[in-house]
Amino acid sequence: MPRARRASGVREHDLVARAKVLRESVDSLLPRLTGDAPREKFDRLRADLEEVREARDDPKRLEKMSRWGDPLVRSYAGLLRYYLDPTTPTVATFPIAGGEGSFATLARSTREAELAVQQSDDPTRLLLGYVDWARKGLNFFAARKVVWCTGRSPRPPGEVVAERVEELPYRTVPEPGTRNLVCPHLAAHEARPYLEVGWPGAERTFRICRRCAKDDRHLLGSISEGSAVPDPGAAFPVEVELNVQCRGGPECVHARLPSLPKSLRRSYELGRLSDAALLDAYRAEIRPTIEGTRRTTLVAGGVCYGDHVPEFLDALHPSALERRALEAALDPPPGYFEVDEPSASRALERLWPEHSEAIVGAITEDEAEARRALQEARDAPGRIGEILKRAQRRGEERELLEALPRYSRLTAEATWVDRVARAYRTQRESGAERTLLQTLPREGKERGLAYAFLLALGRAPAHAWQFTPTEQEFGTSLAAVARALLDAPASGYHEAMDDLLRAAGVADWGVREPPAR
Repeated sequence: MPRARRASGVREHDLVARAKVLRESVDSLLPRLTGDAPREKFDRLRADLEEVREARDDPKRLEKMSRWGDPLVRSYAGLLRYYLDPTTPTVATFPIAGGEGSFATLARSTREAELAVQQSDDPTRLLLGYVDWARKGLNFFAARKVVWCTGRSPRPPGEVVAERVEELPYRTVPEPGTRNLVCPHLAAHEARPYLEVGWPGAERTFRICRRCAKDDRHLLGSISEGSAVPDPGAAFPVEVELNVQCRGGPECVHARLPSLPKSLRRSYELGRLSDAALLDAYRAEIRPTIEGTRRTTLVAGGVCYGDHVPEFLDALHPSALERRALEAALDPPPGYFEVDEPSASRALERLWPEHSEAIVGAITEDEAEARRALQEARDAPGRIGEILKRAQRRGEERELLEALPRYSRLTAEATWVDRVARAYRTQRESGAERTLLQTLPREGKERGLAYAFLLALGRAPAHAWQFTPTEQEFGTSLAAVARALLDAPASGYHEAMDDLLRAAGVADWGVREPPAR
């Protein structure tokens, strides 16, 4: 089916101007011939057109010629007769690819021939006049300035191929070792679904992946525009590939996917589906087949790992935390599971709605923490990875703190020291330093103890200005025992805390409670 770049109206002065040009020469109505184009056939057409041109000043003869013969000859005679008597014509329109074609009814001819002659300065419109010739086995291609006929050979002239490539609606790059053009993602061997439009006559194939495909573009239309060929489907074959790299073996569902259905191919060829819509429609068509498989089929980033869970998890590059969560969610493995990107966070987001409890259970055994994580996920969906990290961190902090002794009736100094030491256990140097500075009183032994901790943490120089010489001297004498408290294991925490407080002159500093049973 020929395609037009644009629609244009019919104006009387335009018709007169075009008729004036055609009164001088019929060259613009004839294609250039190459290949095995039947020159005798076009010589006869030229002779018939020249006969009309010779009668250009004879309205009666032109009237007769506008009723008989080849449609192009009839339309040419009608236009020349109109030039002699330019009365207001009747204008007709009809749908053509890319819009509407409008023409003045000047002869007893076909609408395609009328439009071709009246707008012969546009090669894509002139091409319409040769559609019937194409149906009988000839190939025609419109370049920007001329129409070519290659006879029964489907090979287009080089200038036509160059123009089509230049006007592609997508950025493409050459595929190594071939004359094919592909989008950058496919050139990088990314496993993405793609649309393929072939042009066997030009020995070219064009491929665009789903990430590049747009809802307002039509790759087939761009390539086949300006072509009138005997069998458009064979001249510009269309295929869609899911493009999955299958490692699941011969029994995997990906090893026997159906090809593009004829109904979808036909809708695309007629321009009813865009590039993106065709790809989406094909995926929707085969989705029941894929998702209905009873075999475990794990897919990440266009690579199918079959039922090999460890290989699938390796491809997601998970952290140790994410791997535990994924292993829990995939036990037992589902029938079919796919993530478009090889990302552990994407996989967790997909698995979360049905496996949230298993995922959280793999991260923390604390029921309260598990409930908190589940609520956070409901409040902020799409951030499962971050929520799991927080849940794990809080669980680990709780374990660290619960392993330490519990006290009652602590003095102010003991309360402050215990708070800083516990902050170090869960948040290390930065947490201890922050807690120390935020809770530092204006006076008391805590200030000397604070300087001791800052020395133990290696942060004293940055904060020395906040302490008097006496506080600094007192803290320096306690630095070693302060460091011992920070480094003490849970079993030695009480003794290390007692050593520090006694060294600071605080004797009866609190009561240790018996461990919980």
